[in-house]
Amino acid sequence: MTLKKEIEFNNIVNDILKNKEFIALKYEIHHGISRLDHSLNVAKVTYQTCKKLKIKNYEEITRAALLHDFFKNDEVADKAFLNHPGKALKNAQENFNLTPKQENIIAAHMFPMSKVMPTNIGSWVVSSADKFVALYECAKFKAPIKVGATLIFIFNLCFIQR
Repeated sequence: MTLKKEIEFNNIVNDILKNKEFIALKYEIHHGISRLDHSLNVAKVTYQTCKKLKIKNYEEITRAALLHDFFKNDEVADKAFLNHPGKALKNAQENFNLTPKQENIIAAHMFPMSKVMPTNIGSWVVSSADKFVALYECAKFKAPIKVGATLIFIFNLCFIQR
């Protein structure tokens, strides 16, 4: 991202990144990194996609992208991957003024696994960006951690306990 675009991106999301409830996401693990970092990654991919596609309401969409996973692990039940959009939406509504489009973006970002259908271009962009970023993060951070832990376990089992 160019410096000019990075400054614009920061101006769009600055107030969200100062919110104490949102900052707390840095302690929540998601795809092998913090949920705060994941949300930033999705928002940046969304911002860049909207700029490339010349989508006019890119600020509104970028802000919703940043808020798409605004929840803590202890706030959702067993099936967090299905339940969390509703909790993220509730938290976002309690902390920020959302437009109806932003509400749909947050509620529908897990489509097609969620029951909420995307109703605007922003919903489709954020849902796609989230899946793209999640795949990247899981491949880069989560999978190597699991493979490494498994290899350490096998090594300990086979060699150290003898």
